[in-house]
Amino acid sequence: MSQRTRIGTLLKSIGNSGQGKVVPGWGATPVMAAVGVLLLIFLVIMLQIYNQSLLLQGYTVDWNGLG
Repeated sequence: MSQRTRIGTLLKSIGNSGQGKVVPGWGATPVMAAVGVLLLIFLVIMLQIYNQSLLLQGYTVDWNGLG
C-alpha cells in the first residue's frame, strides 16, 4: 500500500489538473502560425543572402571568414 504525503497530493493536483480538457476554438493556433511564417521569412532571407541572390553592401559571403 502506498503512503500519502502532502507534497504528493499537491503535485498530483497540479499535474493532472488540465488532463483531458480541450479549450474550444482555435486556441494558440494563430500565434503559432504567425511564428511559423516569421521563421519561414527569416530562413528565406538567410538562404538568399547565402546564395547571393540578395546582396548587402559591405558584406561578403565566403568560407574564408571562418577561422
